[in-house]
This record gives sequence, structure tokens and C-alpha cells, in this order.
Amino acid sequence: MIMLIEEALATVEVIQNPYLKAVTYARLGARLAQAKNPLYEKAFKRALDVVSEIDDPIELLRTLLAIAFYLGEANIKSSKKMFRQVAEDVANFPKKVRDKIFQEMVAYMLQLNEVDEAFYYATQISNEKLMNEILVEILKNHLENLVGEKIRVLHRMRKINLLLEHITKEPYRSYAIAEVIKAYLKIGEYERAILMIGELKNKYWLKQTVKEVLFYLKHKNLDKEYAEKLLNVAINISEQYDIDIKEDLAVVFAVNGDIDHSIVALKFVNDRKQKLEEVMRILLQRRPKIVIPYLQALGSKDAEYASKVVMNYLIDHPLEEYLDIAKYISENIESEQALVKAVQYYLKLDRIVDAARIAGRLRDKRLRSLALGDIAHYLLKNNQIGDALDLVIHVEDPKLSSILISEILVKVVNQELEKRGVVNANP
Repeated sequence: MIMLIEEALATVEVIQNPYLKAVTYARLGARLAQAKNPLYEKAFKRALDVVSEIDDPIELLRTLLAIAFYLGEANIKSSKKMFRQVAEDVANFPKKVRDKIFQEMVAYMLQLNEVDEAFYYATQISNEKLMNEILVEILKNHLENLVGEKIRVLHRMRKINLLLEHITKEPYRSYAIAEVIKAYLKIGEYERAILMIGELKNKYWLKQTVKEVLFYLKHKNLDKEYAEKLLNVAINISEQYDIDIKEDLAVVFAVNGDIDHSIVALKFVNDRKQKLEEVMRILLQRRPKIVIPYLQALGSKDAEYASKVVMNYLIDHPLEEYLDIAKYISENIESEQALVKAVQYYLKLDRIVDAARIAGRLRDKRLRSLALGDIAHYLLKNNQIGDALDLVIHVEDPKLSSILISEILVKVVNQELEKRGVVNANP
């Protein structure tokens, strides 16, 4: 076996590219060290010898970094010393080159789980955008390793908060804060998580985080206890930084089933009707079971307006799954305009008895005429001409009744002509 390993080490010499040759020696050295094979020293020595064959200074530093990494994998102390030497050597290089080398060093350090060292090298990067991107990756690495007793986790969170201070550029900072908030939720620090929302300055991450926090609290049955604080923090930050998330809060709370706080959030919206319409449409699409409780919680005027919005949606989407909603509106909402829309919805589902029942309750002459007209049209379409004619007698709007009578008469003549075998006859 030793002979075979020695042959493998000797064969590395056939590799012509010095970088690849040095890295291969270093990789073999790391594997041998992990196996406690004494030949690891020979492998690493050959890797360092090959470095002298490299003329390009940048390639030379990249080779030293790779060797330092594999020394680290072998748990050899000289690894860190070599990394630091490269950091000193790269100091006088152009900024772009220097930043690229430090970026590689950070990547190696994270693979070695040397998070503190990774943080140090990341702060040496001059490009602010790149530095913030890399610091976010380091922070995520920290968060992934948050395990153990809560007191130890909280101690590590202090380190994370220190790291957070160096992430200053948006949207990286808000993204990093959002990640930290999720970590606080997982360890049960709900108050701290909610307070930290106040540090978000990016609308997207503010909106997303409020959604996630609310969803998490609801999943843990803690939404009633903390929803008020969450709402207040979100509104305060919206006003403080002029982010205007107030427009989204009513929807966010509604979708999460927090009806009371959704309605409270409506008070802070500029166009209340437009936002209420948006809330109802989203609930119909995503949480239809919440529509009735939401209508019940609204004041009478808002409930009437929302009911008309709901019925418009149901007319456009005549599905039986919405029958309970239509029934609730037709039995509990005073708006006769909403009732007329309910008639149209029931007719689209071929539920003419329900449609007629609702039409019979209408007191407004014009609206009653419209509802009866809709039913008459339905009967005509289904060739129930006699029933349609009987119904038209009760249509009090003379213009509408005249139109209906005209249609009925044309339908009667067409049917008679068809009986006689005259198809598509012209008058």
C-alpha cells in the first residue's frame, strides 16, 4: 500500500500546470494526514516546492491559498499562518485583484468553518457591494450553525449582531436582518424578533418579514399575543422611513387569517375602498373560508361595499364552492345592489329557484326590474318562453319590460318558423 501511495505521489510530477500540480500534492497531503499516514509531510513539501515554479504573482498567491486550505483540512497549524502571509502579500496589489484574493480567502475559511477568520478577511475588501454580499454569506453560515443550549445560542447571536453592524448597504442589510429575525423566532425570542423589524429599511424585505413573522406566530398559536406589537412596529417603520408598507398590511394580516388586525390596518390606508377590494379578491382566491368572517367583522358600510366586490368576483367565477358566501350575503347584507348580483350568480349556476327567491325580496323598483329581467333572459335562453312572458308582467321598468317583450316576441316567431321548417328566415 505504501509503495502504491509513493507511486501516486511520484506520478503527480507528470502534471504540467504548476497550479494544478501543487493543488494535487496538497489534496493528497490532506487525505494522507487525515488517514495518519506519514507521507503527508512529503506531499505538502512537494506542493510548496512547486510554488517556486510559478512566475505569475497572482497565480502564485492563489496556489498558496489552496495549499493553506488543504493544510487546514489536515488540521495543521501552519495553515492560518500561510493565509495571513498571503493577506500581507496582497496588500499592495490593485483593488480589484486584492478584493478577488480576499473573496477566495473567505470562501476557503467558510469551508474550514473558520467563521471569525472569514469575517476578518471580508472586512478587508474595498468594494462595498462585494463586501456586503460576502458578509451576508458569512452571517448565513453563522445562523446555520446556531445549535445547542439557548444561552450558548444567544451568546453566538451577539457575534452575529456585531457582524450585522458591518453590513451597511441596502438591500443586503435588510436581507441580513430578515435572516436574523427568523433565527430569533426559532429560538423563541419573539419580542426581539418583532422589535428588530424596526431596523428594516427595504420595502420588499419589510413586507416579506412581516408575512413570515405573522405566519410563524400563527403556526405557534402566538399570533393573538404578538400581532398588536407586530402591527405597531410595521406601521411605525412605514411612517419613519416612508416605505409605505401600510398599504400592504391589511392584505398581509388578512391572508394570515388575522381579521381584526387587517381591519385595523385599513384605517391607515389612503384609498380604503380600493384596498378593501384587493383584500376581498385575494381572500376569495387564496382563503375563501375567511371571506364570511371578514364580512361579519366589518362595519355595515364597508360590509356592503365588500359584498358587492365579492359578488362581482363570483359572477366572473361562478363556482359552487362559493355558494355559502353568496348565501350569507343574500341573507345578511342589506345592500339590494349586492342582492341583484347574487341573482346573476345563482342564474349562472342554473339555480333559478334561489335567484327568484332573492329577486322577490327586492323593494327598489329599478333593481327589482333588473333582477327580474335577468331571470327572464335566463328563461328565454332556455326556451321557457311562457314563464319568461309571465315574469315580464312583474317588471315595473317600462323601458326594460319593452325590451324583454320585444325579445320574447322575436323568440316566439323564430320558434314557430323553425317548427314549419324555415331555418334562418329573414323577415
